[in-house]
Parts: sequence; C-alpha cells; structure tokens
Amino acid sequence: MLAPQIAHSTPEERRQFVLERYHCRYPACGGCGSCRLPGKRPALEVFADYVEGRVEFVKIASQLWK
Repeated sequence: MLAPQIAHSTPEERRQFVLERYHCRYPACGGCGSCRLPGKRPALEVFADYVEGRVEFVKIASQLWK
C-alpha cells in the first residue's frame, strides 16, 4: 500500500496508514519495538509531521536509516 499523499488525504487517513504500516500500538507501546523503527520511537511520533500534513511520508522514511 502506498502512503496517501498529503494533498489528497486527511490527517486521520494518514494516521491510520502509519498505524497499519508499522503495526504501531501508540500510545500504549512503551517502546515495544513492534514498528522496528530506529531508536524504538513510536511510528506516530516519527511520522508526526506527515500525519499533520507538513512533510510527505517518503521524505521522512528516506531519512530514517541513513
């Protein structure tokens, strides 16, 4: 599934995409690591700018594993 583009989606649609894509259990994760993101940060925290419509998903994702 491709990430919804900011111009064609709502914050709730983007939030749902992140939760499903990374199996994120935020806010109850406690650093569970289910999302397998660097630093064990919750996916919704990592992609907050995407969910809020400030930065596209691919830009954030491309910088995660530099």
